[in-house]
Amino acid sequence: MRAAGARRRRRLTGPAPALIAASLLVAALSTAPAALARSAGGLPQVFLLSSAPDSFVDLQRHAGSVGLVYPTWYECRIGSGTVAGSAQSAVSSYAATRGLRVMPRFNCQDGPTVHRILTEPGLRTATLRALTRIATRGSNRGICLDLENDGSADREAMSSFVSTLAAMLHARGRRLTVVVVGVTHEDATRAAGFYDYAAIGAAADHVFVLAWGTHWAGSGPGPIAPLEYVRGVVRYVASLPDASRFAIGAPMYALDWPESEGEGPPTVLASQYADVLALARRVGAHPRRDPASQELTFSYRAPDASMHVVWYMDYRAVDSILKIAREAGLGVGLWRLGLEDQRIWSAGVVR
Repeated sequence: MRAAGARRRRRLTGPAPALIAASLLVAALSTAPAALARSAGGLPQVFLLSSAPDSFVDLQRHAGSVGLVYPTWYECRIGSGTVAGSAQSAVSSYAATRGLRVMPRFNCQDGPTVHRILTEPGLRTATLRALTRIATRGSNRGICLDLENDGSADREAMSSFVSTLAAMLHARGRRLTVVVVGVTHEDATRAAGFYDYAAIGAAADHVFVLAWGTHWAGSGPGPIAPLEYVRGVVRYVASLPDASRFAIGAPMYALDWPESEGEGPPTVLASQYADVLALARRVGAHPRRDPASQELTFSYRAPDASMHVVWYMDYRAVDSILKIAREAGLGVGLWRLGLEDQRIWSAGVVR
């Protein structure tokens, strides 16, 4: 996901989805794995970006309207693959007092490092143990596993890692969420074939599908989550044996593409809804809605005379994705809490 709040498919690691209803008593965490609840209900699962103070503020504002919270506290060290990071005490304390269901995210988006974690026996074992310790710490309900940018050659290794981690967590009364890139069909030979949806869905308690990224920081400008693509992802997910464990994630950010200059891709800026509104006012832009995606877009000329194209998500665009998912009986999620269009919470989008 690391610009001001975006996630990418091959994805924005920069700033490149929600949370939290007080449910499930702490005592339920000690039940046998078979008795563990498999669904977060109708409320959205959400990501809390630890590097952005606005994300925690947003959580406090909408805590009663979210199902699961995934704070972005932990990541891999590039190269070594060891687990780095720590919980934020303010978030942990707040979640505990409100009875929020928190599952910290472990994020690793460096392909070679992911490969090492999955295939080197010593590092694999150490990572599994470290993630289990995190999942069982304090009032955490489990862990959110986000491994990306590895290839289809590690498909079986990924499924095996998920299965082993799930068994370790279930034995301790904890849950596992796995993040996967959205696909419209099964194809084990493509890069996204890294994720065996059926195998992951059979082992994990929740699977969060990144249903966006058709246009991203490494592509030309265009809608972030075209609805025809989203429908394809939803159709495929709904056909799986454990479809009830899947949540379709919607982005809530903006991408700003400058015109390409010379060789190499341009620097694409990711920002949030509030920032885009300020930009549009500043440059006198008149956003239009794209009927195929329900996203908003506009162009403007920057002070350096370069032309820019912006695409962004407002409450109508987000609602369109969530409706498609819900009509198929799937869960929903959001990336990420922060400066999103606040009408998402008041216009019946989140319900």
